Amino acid sequence: MAISPARELKIGKIIDKTLGVLEVSAMPAAIFVLVLTAASLPITYVSVISKAPLTAAGGQLLQTVVGIVCSYFLLVVMVRRTGLQSRTGEDVFLPYIGLSILSALAVMLGVLALILPGLFLMVRWSIAQPVLLARGGGVMASLGESWERTRGNEFPIFVAALALLVPALAVIIAVSVFFEETSLVRMAVSQIASSAISAVFLGMGVALYGLIVGASEAGVPSDGPNVGA
Repeated sequence: MAISPARELKIGKIIDKTLGVLEVSAMPAAIFVLVLTAASLPITYVSVISKAPLTAAGGQLLQTVVGIVCSYFLLVVMVRRTGLQSRTGEDVFLPYIGLSILSALAVMLGVLALILPGLFLMVRWSIAQPVLLARGGGVMASLGESWERTRGNEFPIFVAALALLVPALAVIIAVSVFFEETSLVRMAVSQIASSAISAVFLGMGVALYGLIVGASEAGVPSDGPNVGA
């Protein structure tokens, strides 16, 4: 059966629903940021101080694995607290790991190529993880559904993401200007901001899933996750 593309999304609605998801998951999101920062900061410190390419590559790989595992548990909470989970019993941890690695590699290659292809892939696959966690199913099926469901809404999704991430990005730029690369303050603040960016992205994915897929499967207009006004 063909998957229908989403109705037209509004930038303001995406931002509003994302903030709503983050609000109902505030404590888990804060724990996510603290745990991810605590786990990643030592890796970043060793990579920066050593300046060895292999050490940096290994550190980046380890950070990616830690980030994927942490994001799984936060997404589980977000999907449940917004009332979007319909999956019962099926364990999707390993498929989630596979999906995250596959999409991250594809986005990275797209960014390295011309930047825009990577951003395009990021937008079109923005609900793949929530689809998998909310309903179960396979990796390719989740990526395919996200690709179809987000068709025609690339611009509002991208602009909403950019608007939500401006504060954290500004912090990262500021500390990179005022502190040396080896400064612990710069590393710590940058890592906290990066972890916050990850939490916002996860919340936005759940919000988009609710807006695009959630209630529409019941044959009624979707107004997103059951959060906010």
